[in-house]
Amino acid sequence: MHWKLLILFLFLVEMSSAQKYYPPVPFDSALYEGKQNYLTVENKTNTAQKNVILIVADDMGKFDLSIYGNPYIQTPNIDAIAQSGILFNAGYATAAVCSPSRAGFITGRYQQRFGFHVQPHQRYPKNKFELWAFRNLINTNSLHPEGWAKYPNKENKSKMGLPQSEITIAEMLKMNGYRTALCGKWHLGYNAPLLPEYFGFDYRYGFNEAYSLFADPKDPTIVNARIKEFTDKVIWKGGRKGACAIFENGVEVEEKEYLTYAFFRKAKEFIGEKNEQSFFVFLPVNAPHTPYQAPKDIYDKLSHISEHNKRVYYAMIVALDNAIGDLVDYLKRTNQYENTLIIFTSDNGAALYSGTVNNEPLNAGKFTLFEGGVNIPFMMSCPSAIKEHLEISQPVSLLDIFPTIADFTHSKMPTDREYDGVSLSNCFLGDSIELERQREAIYWYSDYNSAIRVGNYKLIINDLDNTVDLYNLKTDPYEKNNLSNNQEEIEKLKAQLTTWKNLMPRMYWPRIMNYEVEINGKIYRWAV
Repeated sequence: MHWKLLILFLFLVEMSSAQKYYPPVPFDSALYEGKQNYLTVENKTNTAQKNVILIVADDMGKFDLSIYGNPYIQTPNIDAIAQSGILFNAGYATAAVCSPSRAGFITGRYQQRFGFHVQPHQRYPKNKFELWAFRNLINTNSLHPEGWAKYPNKENKSKMGLPQSEITIAEMLKMNGYRTALCGKWHLGYNAPLLPEYFGFDYRYGFNEAYSLFADPKDPTIVNARIKEFTDKVIWKGGRKGACAIFENGVEVEEKEYLTYAFFRKAKEFIGEKNEQSFFVFLPVNAPHTPYQAPKDIYDKLSHISEHNKRVYYAMIVALDNAIGDLVDYLKRTNQYENTLIIFTSDNGAALYSGTVNNEPLNAGKFTLFEGGVNIPFMMSCPSAIKEHLEISQPVSLLDIFPTIADFTHSKMPTDREYDGVSLSNCFLGDSIELERQREAIYWYSDYNSAIRVGNYKLIINDLDNTVDLYNLKTDPYEKNNLSNNQEEIEKLKAQLTTWKNLMPRMYWPRIMNYEVEINGKIYRWAV
């Protein structure tokens, strides 16, 4: 009997033993010094009072919009951005998940340059027993907890996010005399100095987490939809506490209006404060990310959608479309529309794991490097600078937003660091030929997952499962035919991808889960 107790005791000691910690998040002192030097010199070259509004949807699939062919809803105000300017048919996010994608486009640099491969997590297992319980007692659906590994300690968890050494679009424009505001989701750090107030935003209204409630679930003007998915339970339980709380310039506030509408209300208030000064408004809304909540008046108008959850999801998108239309009307009434560059996109594709939507005809969705995860809606307009009804089919990246805004506003980009985006200003009048000269490849890299697109070919590699997928996106845009027998093309692209990956530093914090999904009859895993 005593030996059984001894074994149990040793087992519990082993299970509760502290883990070995993941290597510290490094601090790039040279880049930080370069940033400080850049921020000390004003570069006021914007004399034409050009404004910029960047609207980023959350987990919105390309085919969620009527401009791309959605059969369920009409999105006339979002469509109008494309119709009055440029519609990009091959716009790519730099990651298939929220936070890394945002880190890329807000800096104009591949986020791997600063070790940002996966989401920054607030919580890791404390010991083996907690991990065992997480893996065996909790149904996490398609998200499978990672095996026992080295995790960041408390100090390094506080450093997970956008590094202080990086320069954002807001900081660049602020040095050019712009007023800057962020109204929406941050998700690039949970504490100072990794909050938006430290990255060039004069005004900030929103939350820090990946999600927050859109409204009080008991509000009779709101329709709720819950999904059978692990993270959804966490979201509803968390409410608007902690990092999900709404903050206005660092102070927690209560917001009763439907959150999408509230973000646009605050944006209009900010724009209206000083008409004589150019503005940059960043609107990273959380629609249509979970939790699924929509205004009842819109939900009631979508009675042709029989499935409740899908109806709520699309009502959220219609609400966003209405808010954008209201903002554009405001710009027109105040004579600011003609000189305002409006960019609309999404951070990644739709979340198929919700069981509510799909990215058809694109393959797969969020978390994956197939087209459904990274080929996203992307469009921009400015009546005084961009021709109407333009369509660009060459591959472009959200990394291009940074240099495009720099060109549009005549802002000077920092010269102490390497940028990966290409200015799309040549496309403003319909010339897209220059894109082919300026960009050789588009890369993706998230822990054991990586991919490259060169010309028509796209290679996807999984180092954990030793899988290789090759597609010709010209003849097979929906990735149905894996050309895994084309060893010559695979080896060529693999060598180019490996060379690029070797230029990047290590991953600065580890994944916590693997997303497992069946695609084209085959099981794939993706780092989260």
